[in-house]
Parts: sequence; C-alpha cells; structure tokens
Amino acid sequence: MTAKPKYEVIEHTADIGIRVQAPTLAELFANAAYGMFDLICNAESIRGEIERPITVTANDPEELMVNWLGELLFMFETQKLLLSEFDITEIDNRHLQATVRGEEYSPDRHELDHGIKAVTYYGLEIGRENSNWTAAVVFDV
Repeated sequence: MTAKPKYEVIEHTADIGIRVQAPTLAELFANAAYGMFDLICNAESIRGEIERPITVTANDPEELMVNWLGELLFMFETQKLLLSEFDITEIDNRHLQATVRGEEYSPDRHELDHGIKAVTYYGLEIGRENSNWTAAVVFDV
C-alpha cells in the first residue's frame, strides 16, 4: 500500500496554497510545515543537522496554524534555516510545543522554488473529514 502524500498544492491566482490531511492534529501541523518548506525548497534535500525547540500559542486552531507556520517562516528568514522534520510533542487548540530539525540554506545544495512572504488567513480551514484532520493554508508569495 502506498502512503498518501503529506500535502497537495492548491491552485490560486496570485498566491500558492496547500491542503494537508492526517489522522492526528499533531501530524496535521507537521504535514503543513513540511508542505510549506517543500514549496520553498525540495524538503527531501534538507538534512536534520540543526535542532530547535518551538512553542506557539493562539486563541484557536486556525490562529495556531498561522502562528506555527509564521514562526517557522521567520526562522527561515532570519536564521536561513530550512526545516524538514517536525516533532510535535504537545498540541491542543491553543498551544503547540515542538522540536524542529533542518539545516542552514546553502546555495550550493539547495534550490529555492517559491519565495513565501507570509502565511495568510485567506481560505484557511481546519476541520475533520471522516477519521482525518484536514487543513487548507494559502501563502503570500
């Protein structure tokens, strides 16, 4: 049996988005992060050499998703960290704690595909579909 992809790209006129699904909320947030970094740079090429702890809070699951992905994007913008591993150790509707792993961007090893400027609330959805969690996230590029 073939595993389902971690995400799929959503076509959008000016921006780019992803749709993710997972059996747990933790996996949903990890898959969204993986999808975002895979849009930035082929995530399979990113080595898990550097580890960082992350804690994010919010008022609801949608805000938590935006804050989570926004914090990861901020790490890329300020520290040039490309991330590919997301171990979420605690999560509920308003709090997320994780350890993320990746490596510093190297133009010799990494080809950047999409310049993501921000995570948006446009079209943002988090919900349940059958036994899976699902989410749609649009990025400003």
